[in-house]
Amino acid sequence: MSRLRVLLTGATGYVAGQLLPVLRERYDLTMIDVRDTDRDGQQVEGVELVDLLTADAAELRRLCEGVDVIVHAGYVRDEDAPSYAAERRNLDMTARVFEAAQQSGVRRVVVTSTNQASKWYEQPWKAGRIDRVDPFDYPRPDTFYGWAKAAYESLGFLYASGGAGPVVENVHVRIVCPRPIRAEDFADRPTADYLRDITGWVSERDLQQLYVRSIEAPSIDDEHGVPFQIFYGVSGNSRTFWSIANARRVIGYEPQDDSEIEFADEIAARTHQS
Repeated sequence: MSRLRVLLTGATGYVAGQLLPVLRERYDLTMIDVRDTDRDGQQVEGVELVDLLTADAAELRRLCEGVDVIVHAGYVRDEDAPSYAAERRNLDMTARVFEAAQQSGVRRVVVTSTNQASKWYEQPWKAGRIDRVDPFDYPRPDTFYGWAKAAYESLGFLYASGGAGPVVENVHVRIVCPRPIRAEDFADRPTADYLRDITGWVSERDLQQLYVRSIEAPSIDDEHGVPFQIFYGVSGNSRTFWSIANARRVIGYEPQDDSEIEFADEIAARTHQS
């Protein structure tokens, strides 16, 4: 079989940095971003400088020509206070990605989202009123950042359903904690805050697997036949809050790691203290 052609946006960002080893290995990869260095100032080889907010339609069509899947990890970070206007730029950028995919015949878009789209649910969880949140619960963001991600998802469903023209399949990966969880960082915070991150941890290899399966799954149809899914980006953590049942069922996600094992000594010490 020929290798899939994948376009990666935001290729120098933190999440892309975790994905790049496997994406480079498995696919014919085109990478774009507004800079060619990562957050540490290291050059990322092969990145083409493109601003998705200002590139003209012809440039976007060129980038998408022959592409099978777009992995959209692009994000404009604003240094000012969070606002509707700042996050609207990210929504506009995502809208351009969907439009370009549709016009160029790209089959699927895998969007980097975040649990912030439903972060408000952490409040009743910490209060002991709920045990879990899944992708089918109504989005309840409590920041403008989360609002924008929820808006990406709503827009994505429009494209997946055919309401905006030819269908564009899309998956939204709501990543929670893609970094090591160190108990010392929570020394002056409630134990519930620490355990929240423990429940949401995702290892690099599990995150890579989740994206690869989202890219390669033959079908991502929901129960109504619409090719649209939201998956939480977490490992197979024993202390679970963010449900990955649909990712297991739809694309065969099989996480290899568990924060309860990875951070066992720190968890024991921290919970014993409290």
